[in-house]
Amino acid sequence: MNQIQLLQNELLKYQFNNTNNINNFYNQSNNTINISLKPGEKIMGINFVSHGNQLVANYNIVCKNTDLFVRLEEKLNNDFPQLKNYQTVFEVNTRKIKRFKTLDENMIKSNDVINIFTFDS
Repeated sequence: MNQIQLLQNELLKYQFNNTNNINNFYNQSNNTINISLKPGEKIMGINFVSHGNQLVANYNIVCKNTDLFVRLEEKLNNDFPQLKNYQTVFEVNTRKIKRFKTLDENMIKSNDVINIFTFDS
């Protein structure tokens, strides 16, 4: 009950500024979320699944549509360090993902499944 009250108090502190941005959102339950949205940005959930091995199974990352894909790959490698032992290729809907483009530029939508193909180095 105390945790709920803390979160409710935190939520009361947040206001929308005149451009409808959400500033400095902080989630006390896991101490990791700090989000600032600009016009045109959306929060999305992206699912990752590896093929050919079971290194990654149904892993979800929350991100923004304007994030570079390489930032998601970096988080994935931090959470699954064994991936660093392989060359990886990422695909969405049978299209190869370009690492240094945004999710929008790669035509990745919320809840899309990113297939991870690994190859020995």
